[in-house]
Amino acid sequence: MVGAIKQANPKVSFDICHHNPYWAKRYFAADWPNWNADRVFIQVYNDANFQEELKYVKDSAGIAISDQQFNRLKELINNPDIKSILVFPSDGKPEETAYKLKKLTE
Repeated sequence: MVGAIKQANPKVSFDICHHNPYWAKRYFAADWPNWNADRVFIQVYNDANFQEELKYVKDSAGIAISDQQFNRLKELINNPDIKSILVFPSDGKPEETAYKLKKLTE
């Protein structure tokens, strides 16, 4: 699929946001390390294992958090191993989440 899409449009980037490779494959049958993705962002929505998940983030394009984890922004921004941060609105209202994020980072 990736090859066909890139053949049609070489400028397209195939990015994925998923759990770490172990969880992805074991619990979701998602073998994304073999999917030839251009960039991978690791979902770290569970605060219970947040620190454990960070070891996967350093080898990826970045981290994905929910708006419920804005309390972690300073820690993530100051972490040199984190290249990018994606924020997903847990309430389905991306405009409100973007507004809150902007206020927090001004």
